[in-house]
Amino acid sequence: MNIADKTAIENLLFRYARYVDTAKYAELGKLFANAKVTANKHDGVISGEHEVREYWKMSNKRFEDGTPRTHHVVTNLEFESLGDNGPVKLSSCFTVFQATDKLPLQPIAAGRYHDEFRKTNGEWHFVTKHIEVTMLGDMSHHLNVVLR
Repeated sequence: MNIADKTAIENLLFRYARYVDTAKYAELGKLFANAKVTANKHDGVISGEHEVREYWKMSNKRFEDGTPRTHHVVTNLEFESLGDNGPVKLSSCFTVFQATDKLPLQPIAAGRYHDEFRKTNGEWHFVTKHIEVTMLGDMSHHLNVVLR
């Protein structure tokens, strides 16, 4: 994997975090147009542009500025290339911070992302995203759904 490919993949991962934090759910859905999302705290699979867009729109609370008032920090990127033309797996750590009028700035969730990317027609895209939540704080200001 060359530096341009690595940068393109990193940008997709960081774009995911930015779209969630800014409530750009239409753009978020497009990132997963041909991909699926799973999580250890959620049953089922969320697939494709429409399902991803609608799930994030339904599950995330938004405040007066139109955003969920969160900030995702993604670190510790570990790449695993699966051959010259094969997919690339990427594991990373995330921490989600939140601050609202009623919630002082604090971490509300942490865990790992396990992503797979593939290059098609010269462009990298998500194939899968698994969200492994390992620590939860006060999520009452963030989600409209209850994590199990």
